[in-house]
Amino acid sequence: MTRSSDNETRALALGAAAVVAAAGFGVLAAAVARRDTARADHAVRKRAAPRRGHPARKAAEALKPAGKWWTYIPSALGASLYVLRAAAPPGEQRPRSRRTGAGAVLLAGVVATALNPAFDRFLPQPPAPPGHRRRRKPVFPSGHAFGPTAVGLASAYVLARERIARPGIAYPAALTIPAVTAGARMMQEKHWASDVLGGYLGGFAVAAACVAAYEAAGER
Repeated sequence: MTRSSDNETRALALGAAAVVAAAGFGVLAAAVARRDTARADHAVRKRAAPRRGHPARKAAEALKPAGKWWTYIPSALGASLYVLRAAAPPGEQRPRSRRTGAGAVLLAGVVATALNPAFDRFLPQPPAPPGHRRRRKPVFPSGHAFGPTAVGLASAYVLARERIARPGIAYPAALTIPAVTAGARMMQEKHWASDVLGGYLGGFAVAAACVAAYEAAGER
């Protein structure tokens, strides 16, 4: 298989994955709007939320800024610059694909940041969990899961594809970050489990679409 056909195959597979994830997000959003997820959400909340004053809950409060756009956009920018400046493989010139890879990572962060307020405005929302004072506050999907998942997975894919980082390190790190940021919000009763799942699905869709464009560019 030539490099060009390999890139095309990867782009198609990633595009299909983005469509499937986006469809899953839509199905979940509809279920949340109908309150079909309410029973499961309440059951998970009882198990996931420590009592008030518990040290774990205080630790979760300290993680509140993590997962906001002003943390993952700088992270996306930093990852993009790292991709651009990373040393080339031994005996090779720095690949031109590094530029599109860096752009894909930054694009994932920008798209996630742009979509968050749109979700808050246009998606039907469930009642907010008891950790919020206002019951009408938008909570679906969890931005603490959505943005970090989009940036983390896009970064991991590009770093692994460009042979800058090992997949066995890049992907676990990319998955751990949104698990921590969103899990902390669940511990504070700021998000339902369905909010977090929606954030993961949406973030995966954005990341897959961005790296599909990177593969389609085929600058290898």
